[in-house]
Parts: sequence; structure tokens; C-alpha cells
Amino acid sequence: QNVCSFLAIELGLDWRLGAEFFEEVLLDYDVSSNWLNWQNGAGVSLCTGGRLNRFNIVKQSKTYDKDGLYVRLWCPELQHV
Repeated sequence: QNVCSFLAIELGLDWRLGAEFFEEVLLDYDVSSNWLNWQNGAGVSLCTGGRLNRFNIVKQSKTYDKDGLYVRLWCPELQHV
């Protein structure tokens, strides 16, 4: 959800790019779950009733990665932030 929110809402990119990428790289990929979750996250699914769930990336990071270990692992350019 965080990735979808950032990609589709914050960056304004087509949510299908993220869905396609996850389709290629996830080990536990499930077509129905992946595509519906990306649609919901981007606010284009009929299931959401047009509601947009914008995730606060900074708040999520502080809640789930307080020391920044995960972010630094996958974003080496942030090693010294």
C-alpha cells in the first residue's frame, strides 16, 4: 500500500507500472490480489467507492522503520541521512 500510494498518488505514475513490476518480482505473487490491491491503492477500483487512501510515507517510516534500517538498505543514497 505504501509503494502504491507513493507511486500512483505522490508521483502521479500509472498504477499499472507498479502492478506489472510486482507481478515480475514477487515470490508469492497472486494475480487477483496484486491487481485489485493496486487498483484500490490508486483509487480506481469500484470497491473503494472513489475513496483515495493516501499514505503518509514519513509517518509510515517512523512507525515501522524507526531507525531507518530498511530504507537505508534499499535506498543506499540515503545511507547518511
